[in-house]
Amino acid sequence: MLDELVGCIDELKDRISKYRNSLNENETRTRMQLIDPLLRVLGWDVSDPRYVIPEFKVSDGWADYALLRDDGKPAAMVEAKKLDEPLKPAHRAQMLKYAIELGIPYTGLTDGNHWELYNVFQPVPMEDKQILDVTLLDSHSHESALKLLLLWNPNLDAGSAVKANEPVLVDTQNGGSIPPIIVPPPSNWKALSDYEPPAGTPAPKAIRLWDDSEREVHHWYEILTIVAEKLYNENVLTLEHIPIQWAKKTYSIHSQPVHPTGNKFENHKEIGNSGLFVNVNLNTGQVRNNTRNLLKKYNIGTEKVYLKVAD
Repeated sequence: MLDELVGCIDELKDRISKYRNSLNENETRTRMQLIDPLLRVLGWDVSDPRYVIPEFKVSDGWADYALLRDDGKPAAMVEAKKLDEPLKPAHRAQMLKYAIELGIPYTGLTDGNHWELYNVFQPVPMEDKQILDVTLLDSHSHESALKLLLLWNPNLDAGSAVKANEPVLVDTQNGGSIPPIIVPPPSNWKALSDYEPPAGTPAPKAIRLWDDSEREVHHWYEILTIVAEKLYNENVLTLEHIPIQWAKKTYSIHSQPVHPTGNKFENHKEIGNSGLFVNVNLNTGQVRNNTRNLLKKYNIGTEKVYLKVAD
């Protein structure tokens, strides 16, 4: 089932890339060509009233999909938007309102690329009810598949939706459940936390960041600059934290490419147009250690960053 889901996601990503200008013109195209195919693979045949009620009546409107349990009661509602239409707080609040009124435990939103799911009756603030947030084009298809298993028919039918990296698989034949599993990434992806390549090892082909986005890599120093750029773009790394220093006589990141000794960086890269400079005159081990230190400084686990090594 997982292989089929990964294959479907690959096809949808290709479809979005090729036909985006057509798909984002209206909601119907998005539903037919992006949302319906994924729901089918997840066990929700949108053409079968045993599983799905399209245009489900709610108090003062309609929800695009009601996903039905075996007893005919809705396990979840899903609201569709046309591709690239932002999923706004007002949309989320409305869907949660409908779900609470009708006693439906899960509700979600999607534009066919970005998928969200909320645990309606979890006793936490609204912003903490979200249990799924994945964008297909920004994530590795394998990782997206694992997260989207939250929407798998047996999971929702059993009321067993759990956090994205721990999908519960249900043994429907015997009526029991299999303990939560974590499917590891492919073997050519190594966690930064425990990757110790010997000197002379070629640079990784890509880096996968903590939000599952990926970037190509051509040189070892790019591991550090990509992480620094990501932190800057997320407004985590700011001028208030500059300079960043791990060694006594050298800066790792500074607002000017000069070390505390007054010596200029022998080699440096600017983070976008930020005016922040990263010292990249480093060997493989120093790149790895400086990147680890930078992640730890902002409480991001190094096990959440993966490097795609040579096959």
